Amino acid sequence: MIPKNWDEVSVDLFVKLYPTFKTGEMTDMEIIDNKVKQLSLIKGISLEQAELCTTSEANKVKLLLDTPLPTKIVKYFSLPRYKTNLETGEKVSDGKTTYRFNIDANELNSSGYVGIMNAIKEDPIKNMHATLFNLATPVYSLWRLKSYEFSNAEVGDRMEEFKQMPISIAYPIAVFFLNLSKALIPVTEDYLMESLMKMEKELEETKADLLDTDGQ
Repeated sequence: MIPKNWDEVSVDLFVKLYPTFKTGEMTDMEIIDNKVKQLSLIKGISLEQAELCTTSEANKVKLLLDTPLPTKIVKYFSLPRYKTNLETGEKVSDGKTTYRFNIDANELNSSGYVGIMNAIKEDPIKNMHATLFNLATPVYSLWRLKSYEFSNAEVGDRMEEFKQMPISIAYPIAVFFLNLSKALIPVTEDYLMESLMKMEKELEETKADLLDTDGQ
């Protein structure tokens, strides 16, 4: 199934697609191979199978990627929650977790701050889910907005679930954080600031590539 819009594209899929967005210096043949790779990633099939896809399917992918990424920030959102079946080891549905996005830098605790800095320093795109996790606070529900903390044992699972967040929600939050970062990071921490600037540049280049349909 080919996503109709960015609401149907997860953070995980976006991260995998990210290297395919920069086509400016590609040859015509490389652009064709790149489109095959995009089909492969989006449909979850092999490159060989993607080469057999129809023109109609290729056009649907192009239509998706030509669509500008959303910019509206959603303050509250829910993600499917999973737990491990102790008998089979499989992940099974366990309802949903509701989160509040922290738009105030003062709401970040020390562990959240360190988690974000580490994620950005290592790989800001690949670790987008970790940054988003640390910018969000779990609340009981939209009707009971009191926050709570995860146990140490479940932090890893809850963070992994952010890979399935729709990029339509994640992207505006990531961009917002780049502005928020100036209030979080001392100017003396040059290596962290450099990482943030790199992330900002990469996200802006991605947005420009997606908006520039003439280069396709």
